[in-house]
Amino acid sequence: MLSCLNTAKPGHRTSALRGFVLLALCLGFVRDCFPATLPQKHSWQVTFRNHLKSFETDEFVIENHTFEFPRDFPTADIEHVYRSWIILGHLGREPNRWAIFAEPEEFTLPRIEANQIRSYLGPAGLAWWAQFDFGGNPYHRSEGLLKRAIVIALVDMCMLETAQENPRNIKADFMGANLGTWAYTFDRAQHLLPTSLQQAYKEAMLHYLLKMERLAPRDQNTNMDMREIVTLAELDQVFGNDPAMHERLVNDARRILFGGSHRGPATSDPRRGTFHPAGYIGEADGPETSYNGISLYHLTEAAMITRGDADWDAFLPEVIERMVRFKALNYFPEPDGSYDGPSSWAKRTNDPYSHDQRDRAWRPFAEAMLTDDALFRLRVDPQSYDGRAFGFATRQNMLADIQKGIVRLNRPIKLTRQQQAAGRPPVWIEDHWPADIPYTWDHYRPGSYARFQKAINEKDELLVPPFAREDDLNVNLDGEFWMVKRDEWGFQVEAVPHMGRDYDIGGSGALAGGSLAAFWTRPTGSVVLGRLPAKWNYVTWDKIDQWPTHHLWGRTADGSAFSSARQRNPRVSFETSADPPQVHVFGGLGSKRTVEKPDILTAGYVYYRRTFTLANEGLRIRSEQLSNEDDVITQLWETLPIFAAGESEVEYLVDRRWKPATSELTPNVDAVRLQRHRGAVIIEFDEPQRVQLGPVFTTEYQKKDQLRTLNIDLLGSNSRPVTMRRKTVVSYLIHEGSAGVGTLWISRPPVP
Repeated sequence: MLSCLNTAKPGHRTSALRGFVLLALCLGFVRDCFPATLPQKHSWQVTFRNHLKSFETDEFVIENHTFEFPRDFPTADIEHVYRSWIILGHLGREPNRWAIFAEPEEFTLPRIEANQIRSYLGPAGLAWWAQFDFGGNPYHRSEGLLKRAIVIALVDMCMLETAQENPRNIKADFMGANLGTWAYTFDRAQHLLPTSLQQAYKEAMLHYLLKMERLAPRDQNTNMDMREIVTLAELDQVFGNDPAMHERLVNDARRILFGGSHRGPATSDPRRGTFHPAGYIGEADGPETSYNGISLYHLTEAAMITRGDADWDAFLPEVIERMVRFKALNYFPEPDGSYDGPSSWAKRTNDPYSHDQRDRAWRPFAEAMLTDDALFRLRVDPQSYDGRAFGFATRQNMLADIQKGIVRLNRPIKLTRQQQAAGRPPVWIEDHWPADIPYTWDHYRPGSYARFQKAINEKDELLVPPFAREDDLNVNLDGEFWMVKRDEWGFQVEAVPHMGRDYDIGGSGALAGGSLAAFWTRPTGSVVLGRLPAKWNYVTWDKIDQWPTHHLWGRTADGSAFSSARQRNPRVSFETSADPPQVHVFGGLGSKRTVEKPDILTAGYVYYRRTFTLANEGLRIRSEQLSNEDDVITQLWETLPIFAAGESEVEYLVDRRWKPATSELTPNVDAVRLQRHRGAVIIEFDEPQRVQLGPVFTTEYQKKDQLRTLNIDLLGSNSRPVTMRRKTVVSYLIHEGSAGVGTLWISRPPVP
């Protein structure tokens, strides 16, 4: 009988009691009364449980928890010291205290199946500690630790299918993360498993692999989808001796990345796969900043695992090189030595690439081991290297850092009563974000220290990103981004030809459509800089006047808004090798848009056209609005975003004199000067314009920056309804200027 009902007196089990039982069943309470049992639907689950029954408590004992400093490190091979320093000198977290310091009996079947299935998380993390052989690790080759990892993995594999009874848990990225941790654990601990359990373990992994293959890719959380590539790489370590299986896993990776097993980085179809040849993993088919750091983190891990295998090396190194190059080109130096960059064109996040996610301590080292283009990730200034840079240190400094790391790892545990109670295994849950593995230890590239030392000694220009170097550049990234640097100034123009699905639904980012995403000078940093103002679903039409992006926009008589920044599929032409180099963008503002209020411009023949031209003095921009004069509007603006508004002084050139800009609409403005730090940027109009400075506001979500908009009034109706003209044009030159109250110079003399 139900244990929770054993207090009822004999003969008193009435219909009311039966009703209570039925109600408990309906509400799911009975699971707390029944002793839980691991699922036994598949033969491999039966094998798992049988082996779990056979484990004895003393098999999970870990006798030593004290880390030691290797005595030979002062004279040991410098590569080994460096490899250890990457981990111990930067590891911010101690070992998984719950699972490593738990009582051994917590890993036995009676404790796992007590009332509810209970288990710790993260088997791969335990397996990693067991193979971390720097010379002073007490967990190295610990069978007790490896068997704990095995138990956690077996429980996970049994239970995940139960979790998938909830449709929300049936996702490729959820399975990919879990499956990868099981494969990693198996590869490190299989020598402890009997043959029957090894076979059942492999059957379980293949069971989930087939599910993952059927679902991937979905491009819902594409950054997490890249865990699937790591999983395929880990599975290849387990099954790679089978040529057919090896081919299957490699083809899976190509299909998920490029949309087909016959495709590669240069021929990828990002509508079917996830990789864009420009150098990023698409989120909802479009470009992304912060989440792309997660994608790069996992793909770097996959490339580290598979390096040296010809079939994987045929595409993964190029993927990393393209992604690192794209990342590097989005690092714009600030005068204080930091870096920033645009995010207005990002589909989901507003952190720039220089502040992306998943920047674990070992990731920059791994990227630099894979490609010279990532040497800048070591954060070594070749002009002032002092041995204390993030990615490099002298032996003396490395030894000091390692000693501090060992002290951290040996700190005693101080737990509150609540934490002690929580030290028991929690009720099992699906964990699709397992702990990250410091993969530079497992897959360290021999000779990296010597290679990095050589680059520093020679002051290799690759130690800093492109915009911090001396050389000029003119880069066309697959007809999506145009990056230019000339001497002390440069810019980024985005002209992404297709923003993908779900664009402009419920406020979905980005703010693109062909725009100036950044204008930079060495003295000022990025004065003009586009940002996604908040999380993707907060970019809504009612806040269009605060969109910190370069766009042509306006409102109709009923207040509805339209903008070039929300054009889903503009026509784009890159002529960046021409004389002069140019980018052309043409898109609709009318009824063919996908917007929350479609057809607000009823005629359907309303367009915008933009041309970006590289001139000797700077960047020339021409924006046009074209229509058949059938629509009535109240506003039409050309807007530029001003970055770090609190630090930037804005002035107008009116009647040959510079004067402070205001929020009032000011006529007859010949030029605008943006002064920041030690320099200035000038926006010089071909014809005098009506200009208004927007209020300062702070972006939300991740990167909280102060911005404001510079608005050029192209209608001049004072918000009164007027018929949209057949053609409205504004043209201007953005170039490096000189700071100072008395400076008058612009490239053309003002008309007297």
